[in-house]
Amino acid sequence: MRIKTLVVLFALICAILISSCGSSRSGAHSNNAYNAPKTSIKSINEYDLNVSSEGVTYTIDISTPEGRAKLNGLSVKEAEDLALTEAVIKYGCAMLVNPQYTNLTKGKKVLRITVYGFPAKYKNSK
Repeated sequence: MRIKTLVVLFALICAILISSCGSSRSGAHSNNAYNAPKTSIKSINEYDLNVSSEGVTYTIDISTPEGRAKLNGLSVKEAEDLALTEAVIKYGCAMLVNPQYTNLTKGKKVLRITVYGFPAKYKNSK
């Protein structure tokens, strides 16, 4: 009888310990600013968006050591986000308007990602 009581007590303690060791995730985490939570800011300033009439292209390809390191382990969506971010930085614009993507994959591995769009900058603060 005493062994049964110890076994039940041990099982109860294990169940309590297991149930108290949970992890919580409040949502997906991303270092990419394009995936940041939606926020709203009220401002008295207004700006015009000056969109270039000439499109630009930016490509990340595994044929270069830098491209291979950047694309290693990324999904197509993650590679698109990276290409968009780097294109905005390269062209010094606020955003690419109407970005279009092409990619080359082998299975789940992304070999090349290209983004095309029209660079836009803010102007005329009012």
